[in-house]
Amino acid sequence: MKKIVILVAMALVAMSANAQFLDFSSNDNRLGFGIQIGQSATGTEYAKLGFGISLSAMGGYIDFLRVVPDHQYDNHVTNTIYDDSSSFNINIGYQIPIFPWLRLMPLVGYCQTNYGKTDATTVNIETNENNSQMYHDYDVTPGSRKHYYNLGLGLFVQPIKWIDLYAIGSMRGIYGGISFNLGAFAIDDD
Repeated sequence: MKKIVILVAMALVAMSANAQFLDFSSNDNRLGFGIQIGQSATGTEYAKLGFGISLSAMGGYIDFLRVVPDHQYDNHVTNTIYDDSSSFNINIGYQIPIFPWLRLMPLVGYCQTNYGKTDATTVNIETNENNSQMYHDYDVTPGSRKHYYNLGLGLFVQPIKWIDLYAIGSMRGIYGGISFNLGAFAIDDD
């Protein structure tokens, strides 16, 4: 017990020597855009790997992680109707600067899962000037949509001033990503 008290006292002294500890003004110049990968709908039967984006501004944070049905964008046409599912997470939070290079973020959010059928006998093609995309019809089964509240915590590490690496752990998602701090490129008027 004595060792723990001494370690805590030493840590408090070291943190008080660092004037940047819990300096919320360090969030003022932060404007970040990120990409992420991870599991959506964690703890449900529809948990799968998805991709998403994030946006942070002045300490505020919002992200979106989406999982599309497995067979919707399959380029094969068959006489099969697949059981499929989709989900998404959307979260908001605020980054608490512990040190200039480390921030914690409590977050709240929403998760939705959908069960449905992908009809591989149908083909839809979308074209534009640069490319075309083929997809199959995906219909959500009525009554299968489920809604969940989401609570979690994020950890942001800034190895250099232009980049943040982050990990998010929540009740309905586990994912991580990289964010580019566009605010670090702002010109100082001083």
